[in-house]
Amino acid sequence: MAADAPYPFPGLNPYFEERWFELHPSMIAMALGRLQRQMPRDLRVSIEQGMKISTRFTGDDKGIQPDVSVWKVREDTLLASAPPNFAPPVVLEVTTPKPRHLAIRDMDGELVTVIEFLSPTNKHGSGAHGYLQKRLGLIESGVNLVEIDLIRKWGLALAQFEDAQAVETIQRTKGRLSPHAATVFRAELPQQREVYLITYQQSLPAIRVPLRPEDQDIWLNLQELAEQCQTDCAFDKFTDYTRAPAPPLSPEDTAWLDAHLKAQGHR
Repeated sequence: MAADAPYPFPGLNPYFEERWFELHPSMIAMALGRLQRQMPRDLRVSIEQGMKISTRFTGDDKGIQPDVSVWKVREDTLLASAPPNFAPPVVLEVTTPKPRHLAIRDMDGELVTVIEFLSPTNKHGSGAHGYLQKRLGLIESGVNLVEIDLIRKWGLALAQFEDAQAVETIQRTKGRLSPHAATVFRAELPQQREVYLITYQQSLPAIRVPLRPEDQDIWLNLQELAEQCQTDCAFDKFTDYTRAPAPPLSPEDTAWLDAHLKAQGHR
């Protein structure tokens, strides 16, 4: 397939996840350019790893490090009573790369909005625990948060992180949960969530990104972002559409994908 072939899906490419750790930084960089062009003169967006929160809402100044996993083995007073068969272990320090996110700050460095493209590590085990702590810290500090979940692995983040009543409301309103979603948390409305469901069959949404109370929202068009990512990363060159994507789709989405790719001539 040619590198400049049309984007092959009406919505999210279900094969993106297979190369997520390659696409993730590219998608963040592309989103930065699109947001920067809409930014008020006294705000700027940048790519950050870890963050220091300083906000005009709380006056707090505290650090949050996302998804950092460090484990150490140290000597302590227990060694004084060590059994004779104890041998000192090899001491290792292992640090996982800090995931990147987009941060919008004012000219004084105060954090206004964070935009997170979730990775699998954000949705499982200690990584999910760390991300939830970060999420709560942002909300409590009066920072807007835009959470974009384009990953099937470990299930829909919204269903994991929100209470059952909220999930039931979405199911009742939309008929079923989609495999992906974008969720907006506004600093001024901490009890509300703006949820944009994302499917493979329909165009990805353009979502409203909140700034300060006195600012108009700006737009992040996820469909345009996906199409640009597909082209700029030459995704078609390395993707075999004749096989099923991993992780597996639901039976309903699998049937749709097979029919769609056959109609497109890819199967």
